[in-house]
Amino acid sequence: MSVRRLQGWEPSERTVYEYGADGRLSSSTTTLESEFGPTDVDWLAALLDVERETGPHGFLMSEATDPDADPDLPGSHYRFMAGTPQASPEGGIVWSPTYDLAERARLHFISRLRKEDPDPHAGLIVPVHRVKVQPKKDRVRKRRTAPPPPTA
Repeated sequence: MSVRRLQGWEPSERTVYEYGADGRLSSSTTTLESEFGPTDVDWLAALLDVERETGPHGFLMSEATDPDADPDLPGSHYRFMAGTPQASPEGGIVWSPTYDLAERARLHFISRLRKEDPDPHAGLIVPVHRVKVQPKKDRVRKRRTAPPPPTA
């Protein structure tokens, strides 16, 4: 369905009647105005291109395979992190999976109907985030100023 149709537009109809030599109606042809204009077709083509290029993680494959995200290359500027960033009790950031609780409830309900044990990982999702980092070659290594703690 086109955007303009969603906005309430309806296509116009044009009917052409043809009459025979005796003046009687011999045929009629009704033509509807095209629902999709050139802009609509361009938008749909662009959407298909983006969907075709998007990986299962939600990023464009050109970004996901870009060497600038390779953690082993010293000049890379970003990384991909899996999980949801959450604050730890110590104040740091921990990347952990999360549960789609609505999907978990649905899957557990199906398991009970089938008389199966519910899957403890039902509804588990692991989102992927792109984070900017300073390239390895530009990082300054911190030196310890105090000796390491004694070992027992």
